[in-house]
Amino acid sequence: MNKNPKDSGSIYLPERYRQQIEAKKKRRLVKKIALIGGIIAIVAVVYLVVSGIPGFLNGSAPLLPVSTLLSPENVSKSATGEPGTLQSENISLLENPNLSIGGGVPLLPTPDMVSLDNATRFLRLDYPAHAYSLISVNLTDQYSGHILYEFRIRPTGSGKDDSGYPVFVDARTGDPYTPGQASARITADQAKTLIKEAFPRLRPDTIRVRYDNRPESFLAWIFSVTTGNMTVLTGTLDPETGQVLSFSLVTSWEDRQAEPLLDISAAQNIADRYILEKNRVPLPLNMSEARYIPLKVSQKTVAGHYVFVYNRIVQGIPCDSDGFTISIDSVSAEVTGYERRWNSPDSAFSVALDPLVTRYEATFYILQRARETHPESVDSLSIVSAEIRWKDHTVAGSFPRPGSIPMAWKVQFTDGIIGPKQVSALGWVDVQTGEILDFYYPH
Repeated sequence: MNKNPKDSGSIYLPERYRQQIEAKKKRRLVKKIALIGGIIAIVAVVYLVVSGIPGFLNGSAPLLPVSTLLSPENVSKSATGEPGTLQSENISLLENPNLSIGGGVPLLPTPDMVSLDNATRFLRLDYPAHAYSLISVNLTDQYSGHILYEFRIRPTGSGKDDSGYPVFVDARTGDPYTPGQASARITADQAKTLIKEAFPRLRPDTIRVRYDNRPESFLAWIFSVTTGNMTVLTGTLDPETGQVLSFSLVTSWEDRQAEPLLDISAAQNIADRYILEKNRVPLPLNMSEARYIPLKVSQKTVAGHYVFVYNRIVQGIPCDSDGFTISIDSVSAEVTGYERRWNSPDSAFSVALDPLVTRYEATFYILQRARETHPESVDSLSIVSAEIRWKDHTVAGSFPRPGSIPMAWKVQFTDGIIGPKQVSALGWVDVQTGEILDFYYPH
């Protein structure tokens, strides 16, 4: 080994060997620093666990700071470069940065719970972001016997003073949950099976059902059917009988011809047969309206569908509400829309009597009320129609008393102000007494 001639006390090394030794020294120093840092971190964690973090050991963790979840490195991107699935499952926080998150709400999925992000995605299927804002989310087991996400939401634009109302998502399955749905004779799973059997041609990927027991609506399972990423069917199902009450089928309008293949009489025959098939027995009905509605898409008009309105007949008099509405595709001859309205028992209708009030008298009473309501429109008032019907608009959640549904003149009218809007004003006149039972005159 040679000595450096300029330093008699040191050993001379070639430059390349000296550089290798320096690199080894640096690597050893980095490893020592990392080891010391790891030991310090472990000691800190042990200390925190032993001493207890407020809200950690007692199960009431404080709300997570949003800033820790919104860092760019937590967001993955799809192949197109758009934000995709979030690694930290924080879609709900990105969408609602002020969302209050309760203790125990998992941001990541667990073996028996969907993540907050996925629960929010499921919620948005029924309450879209453009229409509803999220206020808070918690976990609860108060209603179903198992864990639910409890979201508090409010309609968009309602203001911050609106405290909103709760909606629930099953934390295990992601299905919507409505308190009270356990009392339905048809369960959610049975409803899905019945829907699949009723529409075998669709071969759905997913079927979602949500129980609707709002005071202003009739009890129903509201359903949607999805194939691929597209909702192809929506509707309602009776939770007591399992009968499909209504549906609307989404039809692709691309490359659709301009003119119908089916004429209106053939379409009516299809509608008649469909009602008989679905209800199994002939029903007392009268078709009161038949019209063709073309479809306007992409600045052009293509073949649309026929719509038929049927009124239920009781004691020879048509109902104003109860009946059916059927839509028939004018190209495929397929039933694309169906609504069954049959809410009043026979006993609820009064006894049909010969009217004591004439058509002329009924229209006179309504026009007189209209002149008093909007005297500025007297000169342009005109009658659109006047006919005797059952005034059978049953309030949801109520059971009409025997004989409580009256016969009345239904008088529709318009004037120069509301005429262009194609909205008729309406009045109801009792056929026996001439009393105005209801009156609607918008301006």
